[in-house]
Amino acid sequence: MSTILTSAFIIAREGLEAWLIAVLALSSYGNKDCNKAIWIAIITSLLATLGLGSATVQFLGSHANIERFDGVIGVFTGIVLAWVAWYCHGASQHIKELPYHNAVLLGLALFFVLFREGIEVIVFLSGIIADTQDLYSVSLGILVGLVILVATMFLSQNQIKKIPVKQVFQISRWIFSVLAVYFLYNGIAEIIS
Repeated sequence: MSTILTSAFIIAREGLEAWLIAVLALSSYGNKDCNKAIWIAIITSLLATLGLGSATVQFLGSHANIERFDGVIGVFTGIVLAWVAWYCHGASQHIKELPYHNAVLLGLALFFVLFREGIEVIVFLSGIIADTQDLYSVSLGILVGLVILVATMFLSQNQIKKIPVKQVFQISRWIFSVLAVYFLYNGIAEIIS
C-alpha cells in the first residue's frame, strides 16, 4: 500500500471509530452533566492526541532518531495493529463499558477511550514515518483521511443507525492484519541488519 493510502486509511478508520464512540456516548446519556462531561472528554482527548503527536513528530525529526526508532517502532506497530485488528471489538463495545451514573467517571472513562484511539493513530503513523521517512506523503495521507472522515460524518449524520459498523470493522480487520505483517517484517529486518 502506498504511504498516502495507508495514512489516509488509518485516519479515516480510527477517526470513524472515535466519532462513533462519541456519538454513541452522547446519544446514550440524556442529562446535562453527562453531556458536558462527554464534550469535555472529546475536546481534551483531541488536544492530548495532538500534543502527543506533535511531540512524537519532533522526536522523529532527526535522522539519527529515526534510524534508532525504525526497527523497534516497526515491530511495536505491527503488534498493536494485529491486536487492534483481532482483539478490539469496536465502538459499541467501548460504550458498554462506560460508567452510567457518574458524570466525572463517565468523562474520565470516555477521555481514556478516545485518547487510546489517538495513541493508536500516533503509533501507526510513527511506524509509517519511521519506515518511509516521507513526512510529506504521510501529511497528505492524513489530509485525505480527514476529508474522507468528515465526508463520512457529514453524509451519515442522520443515518448513523444505518452505518454497517460491524462490516466496516471486519473489513478493516483484514487491512490492519496485512499492515501488521508488513510492519513486523520491516521492523524485524531493520533490527537484524
